Amino acid sequence: MRIRQIAHTFNFASTIEENLLITGKHNMLREIINFTSSLSPESFKRGLQPAPGLHLAITLNENSEPQAFQAEVFNNPDKPSYGIKWTKETAEKKFEWHESKDPKTPFLQDCLSKQTHTKMVSINKALDSKKKIHSCSPFCVAFKLKTIGEVQDRLNDYFNTAVEYCESDGHRRWAEIFKNYCHQDLVDLLQRVIREFQAEQSSDRKSRISENDYLYVYLANLAAQDYERVHQNYLRRKAFNKEEFNVSVNKLTFGVSDYLTGFNQKKPFLQHQTAMVEVNERIASDEAVWLFKFSQLRENKQLPNPLPIFIEKEELLNKEVVKIFHKDENRRPGYAEMIRAVYEKEKDLGNYYLLNMRGKDEVKDFDFVSSFQFNIEPALSIANLYSVESDLTSQKIDDIFEFEKKIVGRIFDGQLVRKKDEGWWLRYFDDIENKPQYIRAAMYQLVLKYRKAFYDYIYKSKHEAITSRIFHDIMQTGILDDLRQDEHRGNEFKIREKLNVWFSLYEYFDQKRTQDGDKIMANQIRQLQGCMQKIVSDDEAHLETDQEFAYASGQVIYYVLSRSKAGNKSHALLEPFLQKTDAEQFKLAISRVFAQYKHDISFYKGRFEKLMSEVLSYIPEANLKSLLPMILAGYFAESVIYPKSESTQAQAA
Repeated sequence: MRIRQIAHTFNFASTIEENLLITGKHNMLREIINFTSSLSPESFKRGLQPAPGLHLAITLNENSEPQAFQAEVFNNPDKPSYGIKWTKETAEKKFEWHESKDPKTPFLQDCLSKQTHTKMVSINKALDSKKKIHSCSPFCVAFKLKTIGEVQDRLNDYFNTAVEYCESDGHRRWAEIFKNYCHQDLVDLLQRVIREFQAEQSSDRKSRISENDYLYVYLANLAAQDYERVHQNYLRRKAFNKEEFNVSVNKLTFGVSDYLTGFNQKKPFLQHQTAMVEVNERIASDEAVWLFKFSQLRENKQLPNPLPIFIEKEELLNKEVVKIFHKDENRRPGYAEMIRAVYEKEKDLGNYYLLNMRGKDEVKDFDFVSSFQFNIEPALSIANLYSVESDLTSQKIDDIFEFEKKIVGRIFDGQLVRKKDEGWWLRYFDDIENKPQYIRAAMYQLVLKYRKAFYDYIYKSKHEAITSRIFHDIMQTGILDDLRQDEHRGNEFKIREKLNVWFSLYEYFDQKRTQDGDKIMANQIRQLQGCMQKIVSDDEAHLETDQEFAYASGQVIYYVLSRSKAGNKSHALLEPFLQKTDAEQFKLAISRVFAQYKHDISFYKGRFEKLMSEVLSYIPEANLKSLLPMILAGYFAESVIYPKSESTQAQAA
């Protein structure tokens, strides 16, 4: 029977408790259980490495006498391991360390398969009450080198508790044999082995065992399956938060999961002081074990983040996700690369939960995705309205993750999405320091205000998350801030690129976007440029709309400011004009700056005179703030005031 079909909750404390609704957190735990239980056994082994330090496996006879042992020191995946072998027949010979060019030796892989079944749930669930021994198996002892002098006194306490998890007589017998040996000779053997190894590596201190490295000692007589059986017994008891909340029903134990659950006894302000019950859901012991295994997958970085948890075709798709994530041992694919590979196999992606976590157990987001739209149809095209050569305008954007890299990366100045080495730096849930040397105040506010909306839009296909109001706020605020900083940073390329994005996608996020080509912003910009050409060359042509007035104003302002001989000339000079809300005050500001630079203005057969007179005589009906995009559009567009042959040079100046 699938776990999801098991009774959804077990509440035994009271009738009131039985009627409590399952919270979002409990649903999340339930889906994590289902996900973990759907994985193949190989999924828990992929990508694992032995712990740095010494791994020693010893073979004993029935009298706890050593017959043979093998040891290897593992530092990291990029360095070879070093090992020794010893048998009873060669006991009098000095240990001989050998270097292995393969860090994944069969011996280390066997130790790794056993090591995974010696993990404590947490340090608070240690078998040694003094917490000096960090394994939890009667067939293994693990501790840090720096505590080797204290271990001898902790062995009784440790083994007396560990043997309780042995169910068979055979396991109990071998636990006793191993205990006896450890009492007699373990510390002496380890000290000799370490002394020999450190001497061997005297010339390379980086390869030596450090004080914080672990020493693992395994009983070689038993296989990894024996370790696993005993470890399961330990987990069934210790994977619960508190034993006092455990109850037994039909020989099954139910309790409160230790994963992502805390009772905050030392933090009264975090407690639910008015709650009528302490526990509103219990899970079965086997389910608690699956949660522990999930926590280990997270801790070992064996799962992608965010993690899709499929609830349809889960055994196929969940396994596929983990398999793709571990396809290349030398690098882990990002979420976009991984989901693209899944999409190629399963075009109709949907009906999954998306879990995003940070650190070991900090849940940032958990939400259901009913349908995921990978492709963008029709594909997005960014028009090159402002002569900017980049990958934005060279090809269409036809999938959602290309949108993330090319569009989101640009409009947030790389503060939300940025290329980093071979992957991408995504900061949807990261802490961001508000420091001027790293991020400007305006962009800091935009990122914090809208990053969750873009995460929902991209990763969950919630297209309602980004509205045209949000998009225009981001673009206008970002461009105006770039203008203010232009004197110090030289932001013209960035501004022009953002204008290309803004005007190309001007209607894209509008739920009732226009289908009329003449009303599409990118087309309007092109039409207005032609209109300006006509006005400066035809005495009978005049400004007829507020949009034409705003665009022409931008052209006039650019031309007048370009006549300045100031050494620190920058686009920051445009900002005072954009702050005007009254049309007459706006035109007065243009007149004043014209008066300031008129001595340097030549008249090209009346081009400037004509456009200037049109702007000063036109009375707009619209609010000047609503015309700001058109003012910017005219300002950064190719000037119609200069003769065609001089226009390019003037723009460059």
